[in-house]
Amino acid sequence: MNNTLFVFLIIALVVVIALGVILILFFTHKDKQPNKTNINKTPKISGIEDFISKANAAKNSQEIQALILQFLNSQKLGSNPKDSATKRKLDFISAISANANATPKNISFLNNELKKRYSTLKKEIDAYEQIGLAKRKMRQS
Repeated sequence: MNNTLFVFLIIALVVVIALGVILILFFTHKDKQPNKTNINKTPKISGIEDFISKANAAKNSQEIQALILQFLNSQKLGSNPKDSATKRKLDFISAISANANATPKNISFLNNELKKRYSTLKKEIDAYEQIGLAKRKMRQS
């Protein structure tokens, strides 16, 4: 009789501990879920005009870095620097460089990635970077 009571108490204790662990995992997983959705809520931007307006309005370097990555993954530059579509996409470099919240790391990353992908446009990429930096300097003074 004493042994069956002891076995019953051990089984009940194991069941209570298992339920406690399951509840803890359930509630901690539920708490982490909303944080992940907030991070991924950045809306997808498709048009170059949207990219340029977001680049001008970006509030911090993390937002700028996310915008740069999205630009690099979605936009393709043409090989002709005189093409109006290519010029407009190069204006994005100028907009990023002109933003006071853009760090040198952001600007350098964008320019180096574009130079790797579009070696024929190296001069134009550098020129648009300089235009953006000049705009930034004018705004600061």
